[in-house]
Amino acid sequence: MTLNVAERRLELLKMEGNGFNQVEIVKHLSQKFQCCDRTVYRDFETREEWQPILQHVDGQGRTLMKVLNRYEQVYRHAGFLLLQASHENAKLGALKIMLESNKQLCETAVMPELLGSLNMSQNGNMAQ
Repeated sequence: MTLNVAERRLELLKMEGNGFNQVEIVKHLSQKFQCCDRTVYRDFETREEWQPILQHVDGQGRTLMKVLNRYEQVYRHAGFLLLQASHENAKLGALKIMLESNKQLCETAVMPELLGSLNMSQNGNMAQ
């Protein structure tokens, strides 16, 4: 993966985490990286292959990756606010958001495995 491709894909994840929709992301990235729209759409289509590598996560499906990405962006924004804040209450608020984001991230990452275990348990009980 070239540096330009990795940079484009990381920015795709960041924009998605910030709430931009797919059309807005494609338009911005194709202009910024001087590539055709189809190239960016292909990044969306193949994200299950490259996103785990860039973010060091298991392939848990598109929805899980999108949620993880959004929690990461919330955490980063709160960290930035923590560094910039001069008022103690603002700093405490940022820390609380960072803590909650980590909690939600952990729960989201564990949920598919937990649901899989529950399904196996239920299927085992039905067979008996």
